[in-house]
Amino acid sequence: MKQSNNIWIIVIVTLVLLNIFLCYCNVNESFTEYFGSGCIDFIPFKVLPKHKLKPNKIFVSVASYRDDECHQTLKSIFENADNPLNVIVGTCQQNKESGENCGLNLDEKYKKQVRDITMDYMKAKGPTFARYWCSTLWEGEEFFLQIDSHTNFQKHWDTDLIGMFRKCQQDSKRPILSVYPPTQDQLKIEGSPEMCNGRLSSDNIPIFLAGWTGTGPKGSDRIFDSGPKGSDQPQRSPKPFAAGGFMFLQGNFLDEIPYDPNLSHLFQGEETLLSARLWTHGYDFYTPNIKTCSHHYGRPEKPKYWDDMKDKVDCRVKAEKRVLFLLGLGPQKNVVGEFLHDLHRYGFGKVRTLEDYWLAAGIDTKRSAKDQEGVFDDCNNKYNPDPKFKGWNFKKDGFGKIKKFV
Repeated sequence: MKQSNNIWIIVIVTLVLLNIFLCYCNVNESFTEYFGSGCIDFIPFKVLPKHKLKPNKIFVSVASYRDDECHQTLKSIFENADNPLNVIVGTCQQNKESGENCGLNLDEKYKKQVRDITMDYMKAKGPTFARYWCSTLWEGEEFFLQIDSHTNFQKHWDTDLIGMFRKCQQDSKRPILSVYPPTQDQLKIEGSPEMCNGRLSSDNIPIFLAGWTGTGPKGSDRIFDSGPKGSDQPQRSPKPFAAGGFMFLQGNFLDEIPYDPNLSHLFQGEETLLSARLWTHGYDFYTPNIKTCSHHYGRPEKPKYWDDMKDKVDCRVKAEKRVLFLLGLGPQKNVVGEFLHDLHRYGFGKVRTLEDYWLAAGIDTKRSAKDQEGVFDDCNNKYNPDPKFKGWNFKKDGFGKIKKFV
């Protein structure tokens, strides 16, 4: 009898401990592994804590993968800001060598303004995973700036960005400034990049390309026109696209549009999915008229995620199928179980429709990628010959012809 009671005690204690363990797994983000998966660390959705607004403060999200230029990025952020004490940097570092540390040689007085998550590079799961972790470091700063780790800022970048944003607010309740930043050499020439062409990639993932636009007022070293000659304010972007390497908006967008952490190993599709979510929530996209930073593209001699993770190609394809399903471009049956979690948590808004997003993007999702190749060029004032877009010049008209444009 006594032995029987002992067995029941052991069973009850085991069940209690198991329940505690499972609860711990659900709430503690340091334990996120989805058992049985080689692709994804499933991170359950949770509502971000509410923060008191910190006016004129800028949170800079920097996702870094084995990047020995990251410390130069942080140095340029603080040293070239007019108000460095109003800048907070949130880094998610995935490093192998000590020389890849973003805080290397950073002035001591700025270190307290850096919030950091560091993990071993072998635990990296691509840019969306890292950008999710960066977003958890935001604490109510009015502005949110997302960049890549190999970005260098110009003098007055913070004043210029806030100034451009305030001008956009005269035209829109929810503006976002975004573009692929110029190279160091392109900083020296008149004009600026803008997002224009939209098409399907060979994998049927919607993507966007950048063009070059405008010339600025003669003799200006800071104002570069992206609209009518002599314009001194941002113009509506020809395409509603948020470039992962540079987007500036109000930080409270995270309350409605949190980052999806369960897109492990994804590259193409990350930006379009976020852009569509922003668009349907009522955000309006603008091209900056001042070049505030440059980007180091290519970097062939530097370590790359896809070189270190060659065995994760299959995981990337699975993540792309999650994206295609969310964008209404693929069936749910194509999405494997581990990528089905929390789909409804990272959906679209109700201000505009997803169908209108494709119209604004100039992408006919019913055509194959091959059929769209060379059909039109939105970067150079050409008209799309597709009857669906008759008389519609995206370069000139932007997305102003969308019936639900606000």
